[in-house]
Amino acid sequence: MNTPPLSSALTVRWSDIFGNDHPVEVEIGPGKGSFLCAYAEHTPERNFFAVEINKRRALRLAARLHRQGPTNAMVIHADMRCLIQTPVWPGGVSVYHLYFPDPWWKRRHHQRRLFHADFATALMQTLLPGGRILLASDVQEYFVKIVQQFNSVPELRQFPWERDHITKKGKPILTDFERKFRNLGLPIHYAGFEKKRS
Repeated sequence: MNTPPLSSALTVRWSDIFGNDHPVEVEIGPGKGSFLCAYAEHTPERNFFAVEINKRRALRLAARLHRQGPTNAMVIHADMRCLIQTPVWPGGVSVYHLYFPDPWWKRRHHQRRLFHADFATALMQTLLPGGRILLASDVQEYFVKIVQQFNSVPELRQFPWERDHITKKGKPILTDFERKFRNLGLPIHYAGFEKKRS
């Protein structure tokens, strides 16, 4: 009996996960899922996949999605830095949502930060041509470092972006952190990156 190579045996397509060929958007670190749930419900023609490193948050969000929907969103408990390097991670992502990544303030905890060498390149490689990465942060120092990493990837180009996800009633769809910082009048830093079309 011939056994397929490991990589082909483990490779998964988004259509295998969602059961359709709708465009897929990925939120890294959805927290309680306020943005994920609201935006997925507002945009039923797209699929939403969330990766949450905190097990308790991931389980709570999974239970919320199971109870209330929307049915075009799901969450898993995983470390995105590891997951994106495995052969099971499907390509063809249309948008990455990266909002308020944990800065891990203490120097001894910096290795826990999401952004290290090669992570920006790994995200780019799984994007469709013309796919986007949307970034928001309240920590300017960390924001600048992330932007520098994205700008070091030749296949990406930066473009001006601020929150542009709006409900049909004209209200912005925000994360919990975003709503809190806006209410306090604190600055939020935004940037967008697009994978160049060859």
